[in-house]
Amino acid sequence: MALMVRRLLCLLLLLAVAGCYSTPVPRSKPVIKPGASKPVGRSGAPAASGSAARSSEPVIRYVRPNDTLYSIGKKFGVDYRLIAMRNRIEYPYSIFVGQPLYIDRWAPKGGYDATADKIKKASAAPRPQVKKTVEKKPAAQAAHKSKATGGGKLLWPLRGKVTSRFGRRGSRMHDGIDISGKEGTPVHAASSGVVVYSDHRLSGYGNLVIIRHGNNLFTAYGHNQRNLVKKGQKVHSGDVIARVGQTGRASGPHLHFEVRQGSVAVDPLAYLPH
Repeated sequence: MALMVRRLLCLLLLLAVAGCYSTPVPRSKPVIKPGASKPVGRSGAPAASGSAARSSEPVIRYVRPNDTLYSIGKKFGVDYRLIAMRNRIEYPYSIFVGQPLYIDRWAPKGGYDATADKIKKASAAPRPQVKKTVEKKPAAQAAHKSKATGGGKLLWPLRGKVTSRFGRRGSRMHDGIDISGKEGTPVHAASSGVVVYSDHRLSGYGNLVIIRHGNNLFTAYGHNQRNLVKKGQKVHSGDVIARVGQTGRASGPHLHFEVRQGSVAVDPLAYLPH
């Protein structure tokens, strides 16, 4: 009897040890048959494909000559009023050649724009007003007729390689283009106008010159070794206004060149000869 009890205890012990051990079964990749749904992640949502990931990139349209908000909206199948709202464009929906428009999402607000602030102050100078009787047009008619303005040709302020273009650069907006040049090379006025700023007080720009031209067009020249013009001075197209440098936030000698319609930064390459 004692022998049978001892054997039974041994059998129970072996069964307990066997229950503590299991052989792992290798996972095989799921086979997706044609027409079957795509595999889903832990959240239950289908796994994103490469094309789906790419579609998350914002759609940006750079305004071209003779564009209107209406024509751009028609091209992309989006109501022009929605494009205006997303890009914070008010009636009568004025847009400018080279201006970036976010089609599928809100345009980023960005941080404080010191150059735009200086330009707004320069534009705020009182001017004689002529009273006009203006017939109010419906919003849709204004969207049709408010064609992109600008596109007038400017001179290249510096002959050199464009090392950085206008547009998004990482998480920030690059409001102009960078043109490489040797330290001390002359920088020329892209068009005739009046100097509204010549100083080094704007963070990051170093020595900066801003010129106001006709039709509320402004050009800005940054990182200069030294400025050769003063505020209020009239300049002619091609005049030497500065020397190439690397003052401010710059990794090497080059010219940072901006073009603005009012305070709105636009792509300088849309205004420069090719």
